Amino acid sequence: MTRNSFYLMLAVLFWGFSYIAIKVVLTELEPVEMISARFLMASVTLGAIILAKRKSFAVREMRGKLVIAAGVVFLHFWVMATGMKETSAANTAWILTTAPIFIAILSWVYLKEPFTPYQWLGLGLACVGMVALVSNGNLENLSWIRSRGDFIVLGSCVTWAFYTVGAREITSKVDPLVATFWMVTIAGIVFVPYTLITSGIGKFVALSSETAISLVFLGVFCLALAFWLWSEGLKNQPAAEVGVYLYIEPIFTVIGAWVLLKEPITIWLLVGAALISLGVYVSERFGRMKLAEHDV
Repeated sequence: MTRNSFYLMLAVLFWGFSYIAIKVVLTELEPVEMISARFLMASVTLGAIILAKRKSFAVREMRGKLVIAAGVVFLHFWVMATGMKETSAANTAWILTTAPIFIAILSWVYLKEPFTPYQWLGLGLACVGMVALVSNGNLENLSWIRSRGDFIVLGSCVTWAFYTVGAREITSKVDPLVATFWMVTIAGIVFVPYTLITSGIGKFVALSSETAISLVFLGVFCLALAFWLWSEGLKNQPAAEVGVYLYIEPIFTVIGAWVLLKEPITIWLLVGAALISLGVYVSERFGRMKLAEHDV
């Protein structure tokens, strides 16, 4: 295994287990509290990486757009975490795999980029897969009451699509590592004081060791180090090869959630996962769809 491949695999491993860590943290913290702490830790870690690599923190004329992007990123994380309070880590991982399709749809609507027949086919396959996943073989489970968490997580695919499409101009002019630092820092400047005022530092001091470790894992390893590893691993890697790693990520989640959270691996989970993966693969491989930047 090359160094680049190792970096990509390690990043995907962190992201795969991030959904499990989120489920653990949400047993003691509210979504806003968790996200604020994650952004604070990620800001410090990313800042240290940027200093170590001697990159410039300058963002020039992108300041206003970075503020908007920071708000959208925080909204995305909040929507996803809110949904995860009512659904499984495995379902979340597979549903979020469809984000590239939503990005392609948004690009088609707002940027007039082509949406090919293969992408429509991929969308159809992914939709059937999500029905199988969410319903667990019983269509009555598709009601809002029974599957609210899954639908909210699906909504976070839309928020991530808006961020990805809107942030293209930013990342084309600013180093992605620096852009991410400023987005989590700007959001942290707003929400960390809010969290400290409304929740108090005592709530964080009283966290169980399991939750505290999971929170550090989310902030330092999943949001900061994994992003750096992914950026480093992308260098000189063929696009088709990079895509394979993203398909592996939810597999890590399913196995980890089964072992650590005792989430069952059902036949409908496997069927839904297979159809979602096939749909995204068809859209990306034959429909010229770009893979999404990662979000956790």
